[in-house]
Amino acid sequence: MCIFGAVARFLNVDHDSSDPGVQNFEMNDLARAGFAGDDVNAGYYLTATDGSPVYRIGRTFTSVQHRAFKYDTPANKAIPGTNYLAIPTKNSVTAAITGENTPIDPDVAASTTLATQDAVVNGNWVDFTMDAVFADDDGSTNPISSMVYVEAPCDGTAVSGWAKTGAISLRQTAQEETTFKSIEILGYAPPGATVP
Repeated sequence: MCIFGAVARFLNVDHDSSDPGVQNFEMNDLARAGFAGDDVNAGYYLTATDGSPVYRIGRTFTSVQHRAFKYDTPANKAIPGTNYLAIPTKNSVTAAITGENTPIDPDVAASTTLATQDAVVNGNWVDFTMDAVFADDDGSTNPISSMVYVEAPCDGTAVSGWAKTGAISLRQTAQEETTFKSIEILGYAPPGATVP
């Protein structure tokens, strides 16, 4: 067995030069590919006091948006928006991200339909939901993600051949003043893995 790990650190850097000001990329999900047909174990470790914990882990390609009721008070931030589920359903959605792809102001009540809270099981992927960003629109700061782990079968082949383009997908799911964004990067996957 091998352990495939990942951690992300965020800086105060603009990721969208087409908009004035600084837009920090907010990683709401980190998804790893290459585990089709494998039994896996997954977990995380919070490496810093200002880091983001993982809120859910699933065998799915789809990152499901979560929004608070409102982002104006601590009490409202602690309540899920209307129809936002802690555990997504698993009916038909196969998109990379599902939810409302529009920014939302702090004093606007978040709501969605149950159809956007859906993610089909996909054994090739493991999705970790978190909230890592240098400066969040809700006022918090979690500039480092948790260290996430997937334990999966492997063999004695050279690890250098295990690096695959698109094995890791960093996703912004438009929790507050953002829109959907997915960044696919190079990552390690088990030998012989299929990575889209």
